[in-house]
Amino acid sequence: MEFIRFLRKESGRYGTRIAAVTLFAGIANAVIMAVILGAASTAANTQVNVQYLVMFVLALVALMVAKRYSLNHTTRLTEQIVERLRVRMSDKIRRSELLYFEKVGQVQFMTILTKETQMISNTASMTISAAASAVMLVASFAFVAWLSLPAFFLSLGAIALAVLAYRASLAQMNAQLHETVRVENKFFDLLNHILSGFKEVKIDSRKNRDLFDNYLVPVSREVRELKTRTNEQFVTKTLISHTAFYVLLATIIFLLPRMVQVDAAVVMKVTAVMLFIFGPLAEVVGIIPYIARAGVSIETIRNMEKSLDDEVARHPPADLTRNPAPLAFKEIVIDDLSFSYPSIDGTPGYTVGPLNAKIAAGEILFIMGGNGSGKSTFLKLLTGLYFPSSGKITVDGKPLLRTNVHRYRNMFSTIFTDFHLFDRLYGLEEVDRDQLAQLLEDFELTDKTAFVDGRFSELNLSTGQRKRLSLVIALLEKKEVLIFDEWAADQDPQFRKHFYEDILQDLKKQGKTVIAATHDDRYFHVADRVLKMEWGKFVS
Repeated sequence: MEFIRFLRKESGRYGTRIAAVTLFAGIANAVIMAVILGAASTAANTQVNVQYLVMFVLALVALMVAKRYSLNHTTRLTEQIVERLRVRMSDKIRRSELLYFEKVGQVQFMTILTKETQMISNTASMTISAAASAVMLVASFAFVAWLSLPAFFLSLGAIALAVLAYRASLAQMNAQLHETVRVENKFFDLLNHILSGFKEVKIDSRKNRDLFDNYLVPVSREVRELKTRTNEQFVTKTLISHTAFYVLLATIIFLLPRMVQVDAAVVMKVTAVMLFIFGPLAEVVGIIPYIARAGVSIETIRNMEKSLDDEVARHPPADLTRNPAPLAFKEIVIDDLSFSYPSIDGTPGYTVGPLNAKIAAGEILFIMGGNGSGKSTFLKLLTGLYFPSSGKITVDGKPLLRTNVHRYRNMFSTIFTDFHLFDRLYGLEEVDRDQLAQLLEDFELTDKTAFVDGRFSELNLSTGQRKRLSLVIALLEKKEVLIFDEWAADQDPQFRKHFYEDILQDLKKQGKTVIAATHDDRYFHVADRVLKMEWGKFVS
C-alpha cells in the first residue's frame, strides 16, 4: 500500500529498528497465548502451572517494553517525517513565484500542510500497533498448523478469501476517497471566503445568504454524504470479515471433526486460538480504512510536491541561505514591457503593456489610474514579482535577468493593497529601538501597539493603523526604493496630508526613490512626475 511504502522510504534505519521491535512484540504476544493455552491444559498440575506463570510474566514484561518502545519511537519518527515534509514543502513554496502561488491558492497549501500531514501522523501509530497484531496472527496460525494442518488450511483459506474480497473493493473506495479530498478542499475554500471576507459577508445579506445557502451548505452536505458512503462501505466490509471469522469458528467446531480425524482436545485448542486472535484480527482489519485514507493524503502531497518541483525547476536556482546585496542604480528603464495573465484554456488573459518608462534614483513617481487600469500589475512587474511576457527592464543599462532577480528584488520595500503585516521584524538583525519608538510615536501608534520581546504586542488594528505599522517596518528596513500601492487610501485627512507633505519629502531628502499608486490628485504636486494608466497602458 502507498502509506506503507511511504513509511518505509522515509523512515530509513530508524524505521527498521522499530519494525524489528514491533516484530518482537508480536512474537511476545503469541508466546503469551501459547503459555495461556499450555497452562489451561495442565491446570491440575500446580508445579507446572508455576513455570507457566513465570513464563507468562516474562512474556508480558517483554510485550509491554517492546510495545512502549515501538509506539514511543513511532511517534517520534512520524513527527520527524511530518516535520521534514512540512519544512521541505514550505521551502519549495517560498522558492516558487508569485503567479504560481496565486494560481494554486493559499487554502490548498494550508490544507496539505495541516490536514493531510496530520492524517499521516495519526495513522502511523495505529499502523505500528496493528503490525504487532499482524505478527501475532502469523505466529498464531503457525501454532494452529502445528496442532492440525487441516484446521490451518481451512483457516488460511477463509482468511485469504476475505482479504482478496477486501482488496478488490479498495480500488473503488480509493476513487471515492480522492473525490472526498477534492470536495473537502472545495469546502475549505468556501470557508476561507467567509473568514477572509467576513466584513463583506456581514455587510451584504444577499452575499451572506447566497454564499452560505447556495454554496457552502451544499458542498458541506456533499462532503458529509461522501464520507458517510465511504464509511458505510468500510463498515460493511468489516462486518463481512467478522462474519467470515464466526463462520470459520463454526466450521472448525462443527465440520472439521466430520471432515478429518481430529482429537477433541485439538479442536478445543484451535477454537481457543481463534477466539484469542479475534481482537488482533479486528485491529488489523480496522486499520485498513485509515491506511487507505493516509495513502490518498500521501498521493495528494506527492502531486503538490511534484507541481512545486516543476515550478521551481522553471527558474534558475536561488541561494536563499545568504542575503544578496541590493543592486545599486541610477536609472531603471522599462522597455516595451508586456504581461498577460494566463487563462484557464492557456490563452492570454488580461494584458498590461507595452509599457515604456524611466525611473531615476531619488525621485518621487506617482502612478494614477482607475481600478483595473493595471497599476498593481505594473508594480509587481517593476519589483520583479511577475516576469514579463515580453520586453525588458534594465538597471543602469544592464538587463534584469532571472539569475539576478533576487538582488534586484532586495532593492524594494513594498506595501501592496493586499499586504501582510508581520508580527516580528524578520530579516533585521539589529533594531534601532530609539528610531522604532520615535516612528511609533510619529505615526500615532504608541498607545496601539508596542515592540516587546522581539515582536509587536498587538496587530489587531484598523486598516489605516496596520498600514502605518507596515510603513514603520518598511522605513526600518532602510531599502533604497519604496513601493506604495494606494497606501493613503485608508488614512484620515490629517495623516494623509502628513504622509504626502512630510514623510515623502523626508524620504526624498534621504535620497530614497518612492513609487506610489494613488488617486489623491490634490497631492500630485508632491511628485516629481505623474504617470497615468488606462487599460494597461501609460497614456498622456
